[in-house]
Amino acid sequence: MLKIGFMDYANVYPIFYYLLQDKNIEYIKGVPAELNKAMREGRIDLSPASSIEFARNHALYNVHNKICVSSIGPVKSVNLYSKYKIEDLQGKKIYFTKDSNTSTVLCRIVLEKFYNLQVTYTSNESEADAFLLIGDKALFAYYNSPSPYVIDLGEQWYKFTKLPFVFALWIISKKAIEDEYYSSLVQNITKYGELFPKDISKLAPKYIEQGFTLEQIEDYWNTIVYSITDDHRKGLSLFYNLAYELGETKDNGADFIDAAFIK
Repeated sequence: MLKIGFMDYANVYPIFYYLLQDKNIEYIKGVPAELNKAMREGRIDLSPASSIEFARNHALYNVHNKICVSSIGPVKSVNLYSKYKIEDLQGKKIYFTKDSNTSTVLCRIVLEKFYNLQVTYTSNESEADAFLLIGDKALFAYYNSPSPYVIDLGEQWYKFTKLPFVFALWIISKKAIEDEYYSSLVQNITKYGELFPKDISKLAPKYIEQGFTLEQIEDYWNTIVYSITDDHRKGLSLFYNLAYELGETKDNGADFIDAAFIK
């Protein structure tokens, strides 16, 4: 039985709403950083995982060639909540969530590469001047936070690159490809991604119960892009190159991106 990482975030829920009904799969729940580690250690076979995990350990994986989690502009669920404008964060302390890997690298790129800022990163919330949050917690704060400045990292990426940003890829362990159920599973993930956003009336109640309004969750899902285009691959390549320049990966991306996508 294949084991799949289950990330209980609104950005992938439209796919998992259907996928969780498949009883031929074992689900392992976790935040992105936990699922990355589980994939790396071979404890799960397939998962939506941080795009930086693929770059750091690409020899272990293949990648679904049609489905990702991305935005073209604002993403609304990967944000810095700041006491200062982004231009005024020079010398300030930035709190990094432990839940994510890709978003912390993206934050470094935005601050250090795009704005040429020197900042300090901290795990101590009490001393931070800005806080990096991801997922549903960040999304709720996007609509409800009293923070003076909400800095959307998807929006910042697009502002400087004019390319989509891929936050997560569906990565697949190479051993899983040999499983007899693998092919139909990959086809189902594609199908479920294509169903969205047609079934918002089925999907929304889970988040309305959590305090979101229908308008908010609909607005959010309209920002999420699941398809992978040539521009997505260009965005990934640029992200990996900039991450490499910051010492976040051992490879610059040009040599492994295209070869890893399943046919």
